[in-house]
Amino acid sequence: MAALHSALQYLGPTEFSAIPTEESKTRDYLQHLFTQAQIIIDSVPPPPEDPSAPARSRSNTASSNVSCASDLSASSARSEPIDPSNTTLQKEWSKPIKLGAKENPLGMSVYKLGGKDGRGAWFARRSVHEGLGFRKWKLGLQREFPETMEVQGGPGEGNIRGIGGERRVEKISVDGVGTIE
Repeated sequence: MAALHSALQYLGPTEFSAIPTEESKTRDYLQHLFTQAQIIIDSVPPPPEDPSAPARSRSNTASSNVSCASDLSASSARSEPIDPSNTTLQKEWSKPIKLGAKENPLGMSVYKLGGKDGRGAWFARRSVHEGLGFRKWKLGLQREFPETMEVQGGPGEGNIRGIGGERRVEKISVDGVGTIE
């Protein structure tokens, strides 16, 4: 349990001074963050198998051009097997919380985990849907983040889906690893 809560702490704010500036140390820093992220991902229980889910024809799934949530459908695709040392972490999450069709039109399983820092709870879901490719999702997220910085106000104002920034301090690219913004 301590491993999961420790990994979740990495989702919080980071002081810029805590980020190494030397490229080799920055590479190690990012790799460590990716390891913590994988622990969080592995801890979220997989979506239940739904043998009654209708299979969509290939012509409907080849495109990534959905226009609304009703165009999405659950996929039978699953991620690679998780690290066996992380499977016990799935027991830390609650049973799926009950949500109405209005709050959860795609019928995804949503899990809750009580925070150990006195600041509330964590919520998570794991799903794969036909009709929304990773590239489109990623571009949407990359577009939304700068929008949050345009809103002037107190902390958290302008956040989109709970994610936002107040200002960009720096942009550091690490070859073969990624970018810190």
